Amino acid sequence: MANDVTETTEHLDTEEQREFRLRARAYLAEHLPPRLPDEPILDWDDTELAAKDRRIQRALWDGGFAGITVPVEYGGQGLGARFEEIFLEEAQPYRLPWAFGNSYNIVIPVLLECGSDYLKRRFIPKILDGDEMWCQLLSEPSGGSDLAGLLTRAVRDGDSWILNGSKVWTTGGNACDYGICLARTDPDVPKHAGLTMFAVDMHQPGITIVPLKLVDGGGDFCQEYLDDVVVPAENVIGEVNDGWRVTTIHLMHERAGVARGWHYGIGRSAAAQHVELSQDVVELLRESGRADDPHARQLAAEVWVLDALMSLTSQRIGARIGSGQVPGYAAALPKLMTGKIGERRTALLSELAGPAGVAAGGDGVSALPGVRRAGITRVTSHNIGGGTGEMQANAVAERMLGLPREPSVDRELPFSQLLHNTVPGGPRSQA
Repeated sequence: MANDVTETTEHLDTEEQREFRLRARAYLAEHLPPRLPDEPILDWDDTELAAKDRRIQRALWDGGFAGITVPVEYGGQGLGARFEEIFLEEAQPYRLPWAFGNSYNIVIPVLLECGSDYLKRRFIPKILDGDEMWCQLLSEPSGGSDLAGLLTRAVRDGDSWILNGSKVWTTGGNACDYGICLARTDPDVPKHAGLTMFAVDMHQPGITIVPLKLVDGGGDFCQEYLDDVVVPAENVIGEVNDGWRVTTIHLMHERAGVARGWHYGIGRSAAAQHVELSQDVVELLRESGRADDPHARQLAAEVWVLDALMSLTSQRIGARIGSGQVPGYAAALPKLMTGKIGERRTALLSELAGPAGVAAGGDGVSALPGVRRAGITRVTSHNIGGGTGEMQANAVAERMLGLPREPSVDRELPFSQLLHNTVPGGPRSQA
């Protein structure tokens, strides 16, 4: 397949970078499948699609393009960010391993920042060669947004920890090999102080994985039941009872990933000095028969303005976080913006599509192909994934603007003294 990149930053390449670009261009054209407009980015019900992404990840490993900025001692290429920008420019015509979103956006950064040398050497190369895919085991049926109030317990037993509890809304849990899992290791201290992060084998005895079927027919999420799950002591990420610090780093990377675009290489390189406007919006206009309608064209223009704002904001804040100009928690700003813009964008596209936007054909897919491609999907997840919009607003207010912290009655008491799963006005049970 010919290289279809319409704009690159080749004029900025050094001799070494130019050699890398040409090598990437040739290798990708020979070994990676093309990016197909009708192929979903993710479909966890389609086991072959996840297997395809594993093969793509392996191809990147074999070609020396996996983990471009990851240190060599942990299986990466040890190159600078500029080389990754070059790779992403050249990869635009191809499908990349998008099922590895958690692995790239969360697990590798958290392991590099918080993991022991053993964990880095054990797990990062197996992600990069496509052998192991990760999910995140954070949310719980009783937890809501109060992640620090989780109930899953981990008890030390010699050289192991024994985990019991349940996790939910786990994206791709039934297709992944490991999970990054937060559990309570000390209930007799305040809730944030008694947590520990673990690397958990998803295939071991004691883990029951139940796919959840959504109202739209999709099955992206799972619930897991952990019954006496054994985790080796060396699989603690960070220090025992220091899991909230690890979680803060975890969430910072998750928010940044959601804001810049979760799927590796799905958008333009951050170095590209232009905004690419989606032609799928034009296609939706034509499919709905409203290409000449002035009001519809104005709606489409607003979609494009929102896309441009989101792209530029994410790029600029991401660059400033990377350079140290602003702290990592500034990722809450584009994450908050993603939720607000995602909600407005979907409302605009829904108005453009009209009744056809919610009508489905015999195969259960929207009657207008442009509806799906333009992005009328899972709008609620924009305000939940990576932490709710309200949580992001608190982070911006408290950490960036210096406003007082929200009042809280449960930050000082030992967790074992807090009430859980109570009904207002009813019997109050204690965990």
